[in-house]
Amino acid sequence: MATLKNLSALMILLVVPIALLPEATFAKVGNPDCGKGIRSDCGSGFFQYIFLADTFTPTNECCHELLKAGKNCHKQFVELSISSHKPIKGTKSDVYRRSNETWNNCVAALSPVSPPEPAH
Repeated sequence: MATLKNLSALMILLVVPIALLPEATFAKVGNPDCGKGIRSDCGSGFFQYIFLADTFTPTNECCHELLKAGKNCHKQFVELSISSHKPIKGTKSDVYRRSNETWNNCVAALSPVSPPEPAH
């Protein structure tokens, strides 16, 4: 079973209180260390935007941490949070839309920009 330290790292991703989720839930989700590299300020911001529709513009550093954790990790925590019946703003579809927007915006923010075509 994952240690409390490893579980804490998971919670940073979306700031879902550990006390409200049974430890066994994490075993079902996949890799318990996938969100370990996401700082709490980034995880909190992502959570506030995705689940509560609060304003959050992630820094490039936060986006880098999210992309490093991976899309599967991101999806797992969205699913876990929805299945734990946490309060959300809007519908589940709204949450999924904001989750996808978050991922896509971070990908776009960190994608290299192609130089303009030279004039002929």
